Amino acid sequence: AIFLTGATGFLGAFLLYELLQQTQADIYCLVRAADTEAGKHKIQSKLESYLLWDDAFSNKIKPIIGDLSQPLLGISDQQFQQLAEQLDVIYHSGALVDSISPYGRFKAANVLGTQEILRLASQAQVKPVHFISSTGVVPSGNAEAGTIQENDNLDDVAMPGSGYAQSKRVAEKLVTIARDRGLPVCIYRPGFITGHSKTGICNPGDIIYRMIKGCIQIESMPNLDVSLDLNPCDYVSRAIVYLSNQQTSLGNVFHLVNPQPLSMADVYQYIRSVGFPIAFVEYEQWRSQLVKQGNSPDNALYPLIPILIEQDNITLEADSVSPQEKQVDPQTTKQVVQPFDGHNTLAGLANSSIVCPTFDTEFLAIYFTHLVHSGILTTPQVANIGVVV
Repeated sequence: AIFLTGATGFLGAFLLYELLQQTQADIYCLVRAADTEAGKHKIQSKLESYLLWDDAFSNKIKPIIGDLSQPLLGISDQQFQQLAEQLDVIYHSGALVDSISPYGRFKAANVLGTQEILRLASQAQVKPVHFISSTGVVPSGNAEAGTIQENDNLDDVAMPGSGYAQSKRVAEKLVTIARDRGLPVCIYRPGFITGHSKTGICNPGDIIYRMIKGCIQIESMPNLDVSLDLNPCDYVSRAIVYLSNQQTSLGNVFHLVNPQPLSMADVYQYIRSVGFPIAFVEYEQWRSQLVKQGNSPDNALYPLIPILIEQDNITLEADSVSPQEKQVDPQTTKQVVQPFDGHNTLAGLANSSIVCPTFDTEFLAIYFTHLVHSGILTTPQVANIGVVV
């Protein structure tokens, strides 16, 4: 018997699929719904939307109606105790996610919810906990200063800036305290989780997709010295399930990162090559353009504009310099380096066929084909994407 949180989230749905494929276990899924039937329908609908559903899954999925943000996960004392007695392992992928809210909004679901998961794991019989964290628990400034090893102690590392990442960092600390007290745990830190490597199916609300669409909408992209650590959801889910079934994994941290991250220039060059008119400009100029041209709910980056305005005291005066007059040469940008070491992950996956793919032109075409065919992006003016027409 497996307990899974976050089954209706993007990664959680793919984790559920892998667990259903790779095990014979019943999967007890914590889900917010009016009743068990509604919960089952919610989970099935999510799997169907990602082309993952199989009718054979129906009898193996056991909805548990509850809420991560509530004491005892929002279920009764009796049901909590019953689960504690029958479960064999816990996968904790559920979390409240957004890019702009402060820590206080996330505390109940992400921190106290993790506390309740640890309570469930330690009652009755001890059960391993596989906790899905994020590389965001380390602020980018620290990552750029040197390679972050998987088993590094983060106590002396600065807290990240976003409320969501802060909540994941605190939740991670709870998990490591439980580990030090004897609870068998694994911590998995994925980088950016992108669409499926074969179908391109994605979560268009993720920051990467918002960034791509928003930049195409205002026809400019910022020259940022950042690594885009892109990891297909099926790679991440397969790796987590495989690693979780290795006895040697317990107690370790795993960075699920792409050994060959992309630069902003790489993405820009691909977007240009497939026919989208877009300029590569300095960050300050791009941000001014976004505020002027993207200040509408129609722009994918619209929800993030308040934060972008706040950073560096950006002004809203008109910019008289056009992107073409102040364009950056993407060929001069330096090669990005993966700041997160993945030794534990590579060693753990060594005897498997699970490898994070390289984001070459052919691979990016899978994603952009899906984005265009699904209507997330408009068809390029000069469609040069191969299969996108």
